[in-house]
Amino acid sequence: MSGVYTCNSCSLGFDSSQDQRDHMKTEWHRYNLKRRVAQLPAISELVFNTKVRALSQAESEDDARKRDEKKQLTKKEIRRREKEALLEKKKKLLALAQENYLKNKALAENQAQKENTEAEKEVKEEQTAPVVTEENVPTEEAAAPAVPDEELTEEQLAERLMNQKLESKVDIPLETCLFCTNESFKDFETNLDHMFKNHGFYIPEQKFLTDKEGLVHYLSEKIGLGNMCIVCNYQGRSLEAVRAHMLAKRHCKIPYESENERLEISEFYDFTASYAGYAENTKKTQEPSEVVADDGNDEWEDVSSDEENAEATEDNDEDEDDLPDEYLYNDGTELHLPTGVKVGHRSLQRYYKQNLKPERILTEGQGTLVAAETRTFLPAFDKQKYNVKQRAWKSENMDKKREDKRHAKFVNNQPYYRDQLLQ
Repeated sequence: MSGVYTCNSCSLGFDSSQDQRDHMKTEWHRYNLKRRVAQLPAISELVFNTKVRALSQAESEDDARKRDEKKQLTKKEIRRREKEALLEKKKKLLALAQENYLKNKALAENQAQKENTEAEKEVKEEQTAPVVTEENVPTEEAAAPAVPDEELTEEQLAERLMNQKLESKVDIPLETCLFCTNESFKDFETNLDHMFKNHGFYIPEQKFLTDKEGLVHYLSEKIGLGNMCIVCNYQGRSLEAVRAHMLAKRHCKIPYESENERLEISEFYDFTASYAGYAENTKKTQEPSEVVADDGNDEWEDVSSDEENAEATEDNDEDEDDLPDEYLYNDGTELHLPTGVKVGHRSLQRYYKQNLKPERILTEGQGTLVAAETRTFLPAFDKQKYNVKQRAWKSENMDKKREDKRHAKFVNNQPYYRDQLLQ
């Protein structure tokens, strides 16, 4: 086709530039360009149109077939097919598990046979060899076969875990921060000052602390050896994981609230100075006794005040000598004898001298009369006070609800918060 303007890809000529531009915008021209890049000859417009019609017809047929399949499948059929797919997956997993079990069983049997043969060989060698030197004796580590974890007892597993922990132990010196990585200082006190200012590490009851370095060393072993958090006992995989946990959760402190937490670090404290004054005061406030117990009798003997004043000084010096030779224990207020008698201390004489009125058991009629008499002494119902209490309760309840709403509104304003629904 001849013309002033030509298209080299399609081998066409055009009379005007506008016709050439319109041709270059068509899909036929683009297709011929791709064929030219692939070093293929150009095709005519008729051939291109037939190819387009065939392709569109095939696509429409595929779409229609897919639509028909979707229309034919019901929800029940879809669920049935999904169940079948799940069952097939389960069967494959069961088959794999069975194969693994058989392999492990065969390995265990082979290992047991090897152990038996080795034991028989050792017995034969011991019988044949007249003298066994120390060099020929195998060590326990070399002779012990590798036992799988399933056949080990709890004690052996615990021992193996402890050995692994000892192998991966990380020593944290006293001059190194417990929570930072590669933060070391000149001395121990500078390190404590850094941990207090930057991490809030505070040691409680420092007045009664006797071994500060031992306490910090115990915490460093808990972190470096056990990989455990010092607050919540979270166990990480490594030292870095535990340190990241403590920094993220603000667990950089010594727990000292519950009784178990105090007992854990009690060996580093000495509180005897706190109750030394109390023991002296109790000695001074002890009064002379008016009640004396016989060594083997169950009865109490009253002593006059004159004899009491005369014997007060002697009793203070001879308290321990007056105790019987055989007694179960002395709890400080009562002496428990083997006969079952409890001898009271002179400081509790005012309670032992009491003559309490015995309890009276009332009959049914007497109880009814007492209840009717005491009912009249009940205070009268005051409606005004009741209304005041009700208004106070309402205002308190409204304040509580408002605080709960405010807390729920700002509950997510915390560092390192991750919403599980958005993961």
